[in-house]
Order: sequence, then structure tokens, then C-alpha cells
Amino acid sequence: MIRDTRITLRPATKNDRRDIYMWLVASDVTAFMMGPPTFPEVPIPTWDEFFSDYAPHFFDGSRPHCGCSFIIEVDGKAVGHINYDGLDTERSIAELDIWMRSQDCCGHGYGTDAMVALMRHLHADFAVETFIVRPSRRNQRAIRAYEKAGFRPSRLSLADQTSTYGDGDYSDTITLERKMSA
Repeated sequence: MIRDTRITLRPATKNDRRDIYMWLVASDVTAFMMGPPTFPEVPIPTWDEFFSDYAPHFFDGSRPHCGCSFIIEVDGKAVGHINYDGLDTERSIAELDIWMRSQDCCGHGYGTDAMVALMRHLHADFAVETFIVRPSRRNQRAIRAYEKAGFRPSRLSLADQTSTYGDGDYSDTITLERKMSA
């Protein structure tokens, strides 16, 4: 468990996997992240595609250096999901991804608190110093939330972002970074 003043990050289990998937693909926040009409280049994943992207280690803690998922809880109630992936201890980098359960859970700062708590944890336990998120420029709501958590646009050129972090999911992927000193 990772605790902050308002939220708790509970390690997700295989029993949480279906709920996390449904929050991603079938909630009232889905249209802000993927699928037509706003994101036609990012189709909504099938269960099998999600299962392939979010391998068992995200839900059983067996490979913490490869990634892990957490349920964001407020007063014991699940409000969203956050995970880290792409943990590169040689370069001291991790990529974060987050989505909330529903619109009712947005706009309260829970996502910002969850990101800050997870970054502190990864900095302390894995010495991660650079965190990235890679939303679409069209998702201004997410970008504002990431900025509240201390993220700023990468100073790398688009070509260098792709060479450093790989292709983004969107045709207009923006890389935001947050640095933490040792």
C-alpha cells in the first residue's frame, strides 16, 4: 500500500483486472482517451488486447521492475487506476499511465495525488528521477492534471522523443516529464 493524505494506492490484483478494463473502455471517461470521433487512430482495445498490454505481472507484483498497477482508493472506495511501465533503472526513467473510474471521480485532485504518491514511491524504492506521461495534445484535461502533478513538456525534439521513448499512441502524442532530484 502507498498512502497519501487523501488517497491510497492499493496494488491491483487479477480480480481487479476486469474493473480496470471496463473503466478504460466503457466508462464516461473513455471518450476523453480513445476511440472515435476524437481519437480515431486509437481504437478501443478488446479484452485480449488489454490482457496482452497489461500482462500478469501488473497484477501480481511478480516483476516490479517491469511495471505494476494500483487501484486509487479514497475512503476505501475505488476511484481509478494508475500504473508504471517502462521502468528503466539504468536511465532512471519510468512511464506512468492513469485513468479514473468515472467522471464523478474526476476534478477532485485524486489523480494528481495518486501520481505524486506513486512518483515518490518509485523515486524512493527504485531511484527513478525522470517520470513521463504521453497523452494526446487533444486531451487538455489530462494535460492540466499532469501539470498540477509537476509535469512539463519535454524539451526533446519530436524525433528525439520517439527515439528515446518509442512511438506514442496518438498522432499528436506529447511527452511530459517530471524530474525529481536524488
